[in-house]
Amino acid sequence: MKGPAESWVKLVDIPAADAGQSNQIKNGVSWLLSDDQFIHRAAGYAEFSRYVYKIVDRPGLEQGAALSLQFDPSRHRVTLNHLRIIRDGVVLDRLADTKFDVFRQEKDAEKGVFDGWLTAHANIDDVRVGDIIDYGTTYEITPLVGKDLFFTSFATVWDEPVALLRTSITWPAGQPLEIKPRGTELKPSISSSGSDTVYVWEIQNPKPVKVEDNLPVEYPAWGSVDVSSTADWQRVVDAVAPYYKPATTFPPAFSAKLDDIALKHPVPADRMIQAMRLVQDQIRYVSLSIGAGSYIPRDPATVIASGFGDCKDKALLLASALTRLGIDAEVALADLDKGNAVDQHLPALRHFDHAIVKAKIGTKTYWLDGTDYLQGGRAENFAQPDYGFVLPLSGNGGLEKMPVRKLANPSTDVAERFDFPERPGDPLLLEVISTYQGGEADWMRQKLAGQSLSEISNTYLQYYSKQYPGMRSTAELKIIDRRDDNTVSVKESYELPADALAANDLAKHFPIKADLGSSLPTPTMVGRIGPVSLGTPFYKHYSIVVRNLKARFSGEQLKDVVTPYASLKTSWSNTQTEFRADWDFQTFGTAVPANQIVDYLKSVDQITDSFYWTYDFTYAEPAPKAAPPKEDRHMQPKEIASILLVCLLLILVPVVIIYEWQTFNMIPGQLYWPVSLGKFLILSLLTSGAYPALWMWRSFRQQKKAYGTRCLPFVRGVLLAVFFLPAFLKINRDLGIRKISTLLGIGAAVVLLAAQIYSFVPDMPPSGAYKLAAEFAQILAWCVAPLPLVVAVNRLNEPSAEFQAANSRFSVADGVAMFFGAICTGLILYIVADGLI
Repeated sequence: MKGPAESWVKLVDIPAADAGQSNQIKNGVSWLLSDDQFIHRAAGYAEFSRYVYKIVDRPGLEQGAALSLQFDPSRHRVTLNHLRIIRDGVVLDRLADTKFDVFRQEKDAEKGVFDGWLTAHANIDDVRVGDIIDYGTTYEITPLVGKDLFFTSFATVWDEPVALLRTSITWPAGQPLEIKPRGTELKPSISSSGSDTVYVWEIQNPKPVKVEDNLPVEYPAWGSVDVSSTADWQRVVDAVAPYYKPATTFPPAFSAKLDDIALKHPVPADRMIQAMRLVQDQIRYVSLSIGAGSYIPRDPATVIASGFGDCKDKALLLASALTRLGIDAEVALADLDKGNAVDQHLPALRHFDHAIVKAKIGTKTYWLDGTDYLQGGRAENFAQPDYGFVLPLSGNGGLEKMPVRKLANPSTDVAERFDFPERPGDPLLLEVISTYQGGEADWMRQKLAGQSLSEISNTYLQYYSKQYPGMRSTAELKIIDRRDDNTVSVKESYELPADALAANDLAKHFPIKADLGSSLPTPTMVGRIGPVSLGTPFYKHYSIVVRNLKARFSGEQLKDVVTPYASLKTSWSNTQTEFRADWDFQTFGTAVPANQIVDYLKSVDQITDSFYWTYDFTYAEPAPKAAPPKEDRHMQPKEIASILLVCLLLILVPVVIIYEWQTFNMIPGQLYWPVSLGKFLILSLLTSGAYPALWMWRSFRQQKKAYGTRCLPFVRGVLLAVFFLPAFLKINRDLGIRKISTLLGIGAAVVLLAAQIYSFVPDMPPSGAYKLAAEFAQILAWCVAPLPLVVAVNRLNEPSAEFQAANSRFSVADGVAMFFGAICTGLILYIVADGLI
């Protein structure tokens, strides 16, 4: 539509550009005027916008010889008031000749978002370098929600020169406006015009601001001014809350699903998770944000029937479902990208582009996002979103800060294990186990659902092929997804043929690399004044083990880098045939102050340099010289047995501890340490009851490494008699209907404690025969009493029988342990029978 501007519009004189800023002009366009004028209407307001610019170079013809006006036909009425070209002082009116093409351009259609906005596009004929373009438009705006709310925000500086920035607002004097500057001290001139108040902001030739990258949203990148009809967030809540009242009726099929959840899950927290998964996984995301749909959700029954909905639809459906299940729930408005800065602005609906659910169970608050999908975890460990400040649509109408997620343990753990060939011609083997927890597990679960395994496998193979040319996959990816634990593990298997390992001296210059990513931003420092955003905090662990080596290798070059904002802690260990390196990488806080950026960038370089090292794994240590024989001395057989027993214990106990510490590998998905009863009894009897302590140590090392259980595994193994009953009761609870008799566990615990106490009581009984019987009974107690706990662990792992099968096979180490254990057992019984101890 074309037509002259209304009488309330003031046309100011066109200012001249500041010649001192000409070297900052961009894209061949010199801006002269940006003028926005607002006036109150009975059902909204009108906005007149005028832009004047000069084409100063060839690129400006592409930038400035066309008009594109975007509008929402459901609430905007647009008029082009004037279009003029000023050429050599002569004004050429092009309004009448301008023809618009109107089309719908859904820029986010591939994301399932449709907003219904239209674009009116027109080319301006005969535009030349040196021309000044002057055009003005009027938008008559009728809000569909919150008709009495007004809000605008305008910049007080641009990133390129402009001769004059001007904003004016004419508003009823009885409805004074709220004004909030941000990053500027610019104030309006205020005057009266009849029954209205006129606010005017003007700034001439503002110094262009340098746009810095990686700024936190809380930091004002440039000056701006908010103007609103209210300073009370309750007014915003009142405008939209009536549309978000929980539904009380549902289609029969959906009601049946909710009734089934209520029947199977009597605990409210479990009901909440099941309802969240129902909405997330069975209602796909499509946003019909057209007209009133931009703010008003569709009825839950309509959403269920269609099988799709946007954030508003899914949030209302989820809140309604939770209410039906007896859980206090409400919709809250959020902003996906700028939520941490919402509190710095005056109240307005336009600050929000997302809707989530706030649920309360007792004293605990939970935040649920219905647009997520395939989320794992239970109420105590599912990944809750963090969108900064949100606006719940009930209560006191105030903003609420969502809690920041704190990572006590790594959410990503990658373990690489290289096995160098033991014989010439054998390949090098590589096994990689990546374990994801919390939000990272959700991300990986979605990735696995959205891509084929072959596609993901090829990506992984390409990564390792770049470091180790000739690497090839030997097995399909193995995925273990424990959704309730919110843990996803991915196992990769590769081999590098012998000829590829020998090519280019790869073994001599063997690279090890912790692929921890380039997660830290590295902004430029020239003239920077703003802080650096670190994004969402993360915590990652990476380990690399190289086995079958011919010498001890050091990791002394691995250094810790610790700053207030990021930390990389490294450690290493070795044996005669194995080398291990570990990296723990995490960030603290969300931003680096500007005055700390130089030190921060240095630490980023140090961290990056610590991810990659090369080793000469062909090196072999020379064989040690044989020790000269020692002169033997004559002793009694019983003395020899006593000394031999003590020596064996002094050697074997540390060796077992060190060997177990170095060679233990966490098994993704396994709970504790399932093992067959036969193997448990054989090893226990042949080691004089020592194996149960080792088994207990292994069980809790597995839990700590795989699931972050807070405990001291070695202490629990040594004090098996003390920790047996608590462990048995916890595992028994987890078994549910498959649990073992509690009295059996208590009885076993009593037997173990009695055996433990007996071992500390000297000279009882005094007789050699009785002492032999008592010693044998004590060994038998240590072997048999732990069996209820072993059975419980085996039952807990029944869904994954391969774990018990793998652990039940006798290894070379088991054979060695049985051999020396049998010797020690025989020595103990021999010495006790003779009454020597």
